[in-house]
Amino acid sequence: MTLQELTNTYKNLVRRIDNGQMKEAFDLLTDFITVTGQHAFTSRVEELQNTYRYMLHYYVEGSNDPTRHRIRADIRRRAYELADAVRHAAFGDISPATYYSVRRSVRYAGIGITSILRQVALYAEAGDREHGEPAANRLFDALWTTEFIDADTASAIREALCSHSFPTDVKTLLVSALLLGLQASFDREKMRLLFDAAALSDADTVNVSLQALVAICLTLYTYSTRLDLYPEVQERLEMLAEMPDFRRRLSSVIVRFILTRETEKVAHRLKDEILPEIMKLTTQGGKGPTTDFLKEIAGEEMNPEWMERMVGRSDKLSAWMREYGELQEEGIDLLHTTFGPLKRFPFFYETGNWFLPFTPRHTALRDRNGDGFVDGILSLAAFMCDSDKYSFCFSMLHLPDMQRRALGEQLRGDLTQLREQEAAELGDRGKHEERLIGLYIRNLYRFYKLHPGRGDFDDIFDRGLDFHCLPILRPYLSDAETLLRIAEVYLRKGYPDDARPIYEELLQRGEGDSEMLHQKLGYCLQSIGDVDGALREYLRAELINPDSKWLLRRIAACYRALKQPARALEFLLRHERLEPDNLSVLLHIGHCYLEQKMYDEALKYYFKVDYLDPTNAKGGRGVAWCSFVLGKYDQARATYRKLLADRPQPEDYLNAGHTEWASGHVKEAYAYYLQAAAGKDFAFFANLFDADRSALIRAGIDPEEIALMRDEMQFVLPEEEMQPDH
Repeated sequence: MTLQELTNTYKNLVRRIDNGQMKEAFDLLTDFITVTGQHAFTSRVEELQNTYRYMLHYYVEGSNDPTRHRIRADIRRRAYELADAVRHAAFGDISPATYYSVRRSVRYAGIGITSILRQVALYAEAGDREHGEPAANRLFDALWTTEFIDADTASAIREALCSHSFPTDVKTLLVSALLLGLQASFDREKMRLLFDAAALSDADTVNVSLQALVAICLTLYTYSTRLDLYPEVQERLEMLAEMPDFRRRLSSVIVRFILTRETEKVAHRLKDEILPEIMKLTTQGGKGPTTDFLKEIAGEEMNPEWMERMVGRSDKLSAWMREYGELQEEGIDLLHTTFGPLKRFPFFYETGNWFLPFTPRHTALRDRNGDGFVDGILSLAAFMCDSDKYSFCFSMLHLPDMQRRALGEQLRGDLTQLREQEAAELGDRGKHEERLIGLYIRNLYRFYKLHPGRGDFDDIFDRGLDFHCLPILRPYLSDAETLLRIAEVYLRKGYPDDARPIYEELLQRGEGDSEMLHQKLGYCLQSIGDVDGALREYLRAELINPDSKWLLRRIAACYRALKQPARALEFLLRHERLEPDNLSVLLHIGHCYLEQKMYDEALKYYFKVDYLDPTNAKGGRGVAWCSFVLGKYDQARATYRKLLADRPQPEDYLNAGHTEWASGHVKEAYAYYLQAAAGKDFAFFANLFDADRSALIRAGIDPEEIALMRDEMQFVLPEEEMQPDH
C-alpha cells in the first residue's frame, strides 16, 4: 500500500470506531497491522477483540451487566489509542511528512524530554541564550513528536509549567507543542498538561494560560466524537470553569476564531480592489508616477501629505482606509498577506519558532540591534503577532544601515503614543486578554497556512470551528449574553446560516428581546433564500412592533418575492403613512401597482418619485412604461428621450422602440431596436423582445408584424455562439 492508501485505511478505521462498528473496526485494525508489518501489536488487538466478544456473549445471554457501558467505552478508547500507535509505528521510518521527519531526528538524538527540560532551566539560570534557544527548540520537537508521554515525563513538564524560575517563553512553547502533538494523536497526559497550563493564574503566565485555553478548545473540537470516553476531560473542564474569567475568555476564543474567516476575504480585497486603486492613483496612464510625486519622494523622507493627497483623490480608497482602521480595532487579521512571503528566513526552519514569543534579545537579532531598531519593533505589539514581528525584523535587517537607523528613529517616535494606548488597554483586562488570544491565533494561522510543510498537516482553519455547538462546551456558553455575542459576530460578518440556530434557540428558550430575535432570525432566513421562513419571522416581529419601518419594508419585499404584490402593497402603504417622501418605498408601491396592472395608480407614484428626484432613472422608467401601456405615447416618448440622454440601458432603447412602433413609426422603432442590441447577439435581444410581446399586442401591433420585426432582427444580429459537442 502507498502512504496515502494507508492514511485512508486509518481514517476509515477511525470512522468505524466513531460509529461504534467494532467488528469492522477490529477487522480493519488487524488488516492495518498486517499490511504495515507491525505484528508486535497483534496480541493487543486480539485481547481487545476477545474482551469485546465476552461482553457480547454475556449480553445475548440476557445478563444485565451494569458495567457494560463502561467496558464498551474502555474498549473503544483503547481501540483509538491502538490505531494511533500502529499508525505512528508504521509511518515513523518511511513517511516524509514534517512530523515524522522531526520525530526521526528527535529519536536519533536520543535525549529525553526530562533531560532537555533540565538543560533549558540551567541555560536560563545562567542567562545563556546561545545554548538555551536551541535547547528550547529541541524540547518543542521532542514533546510534539512523542505520541504518548509517560507519567514521569508529564510530571516533569507540569513542574516546569508551575515553576517561577522556568522561562515563560518556553512555557508557551510547551503549550504549542502539546497542541500540535494532540492534533497528531490524542494523549491523555498531554491533555492533562494543557488543563494544568490553562489553570495558571500568575500575572506572568497570562499568555500561557490563554494559549492553553485555545489549545484545549481546538483539541476538544478535533476529538469531539470520542470525548465521552474520557470522563476526566469533563471533570477538568468543570474545575477550569470555576476560574472567575473562564467564560469570558472562552467567549473571546470563539469570537477570535470566527474572525479568522475574514482573513482571506480581506486579503482578496486588498489584492483585487485596493492595490489596483493605489496603482491607478500613483500612475498616469500606466506610465509611472507623476512629476509631483517624484519630487516629493526624491527627498530624504516621504512627504506626509503624499498619502493624504492620494487617499483624498479616491472615494474608494478613503472608505477603505476608514474601514481598515475599524477592522484593525475589531481584531481582523490585516497582515497575513503582507507577511506571507516573509516566512522563508532560516529562523522559521525550526517549527517551534513559529510560536516563540518575540524578544529583541534573541540571538538571531542581537548582533544587529546596535541601532536600537529591533527594540522599536516592540512598539508594534498591539497589532502584530510574534511570528510577524520576527519576519519584519529579519526583512528590515537586510536594509542598509542608514535606512534601518532612520526607520528605528521613526519607530521610537511612535513608541510613546503606542505604549500609552497599550497602558489604557491594560485597564480593560477583558479587552487586553482578547487581543492576546487573537495574536496567538494569528501565530497558529501563519503556521497552518504558510509553513513549508503545511500540506502535511490537517488545517484546523479549514474546519467550521463552531465551538459553541460542542456539547462539552455548551454549559459554559449557554447564557443569552454569550450566545448573542457569538450570533452578532456571525451576522455582522456575513455568516447568517451560522447565526440562525442561535437565534432559534434563544427564541425557543424565551430569552432576550423577542422582537429583535424574530427580526434577526428573519434576516438570516432571507439571506439564505428561505423567503417563507423569513416572512413568518418578520410577521411575528411586526405583531410586537407594528410601526417598524424596517420591518414593513422587509415584509413587503418578501411578499413581492413570493409574487403577492397585493399583500406587499398593504405594508408599503403603511410605511408611506409613516414616511411619505421615502423614494424607495414610493418606487416599490409603483412596482406593486404595476405588477397588478393598475397602471394609472402606478403612474401616480412614479410621477411623485420623478418630481421629488428628477435624476432618479427608476422613477423615469416607471413613468415612461406606464405612459406607453396607457397609450400616452407623446408623454412616453418625451420621458424616454430624457432617459436615453443619460447612461441608458438596453431596455430603455427597446421600450423607446416600442413607443415609436405603437405611434406608427416603424423605421424609428427599428433604429432603437438596433441600439438596444448593440454589441449583443440575437438571443439577448429576443429574450427582451419576446417578454414584451403581449404589451405590443395591447398597443395595437399586429402579431404578424411582431414576427416580421423579430425575423429582421435575427437576420441582422449575430446568432448565439454554438457550444461544441463533447
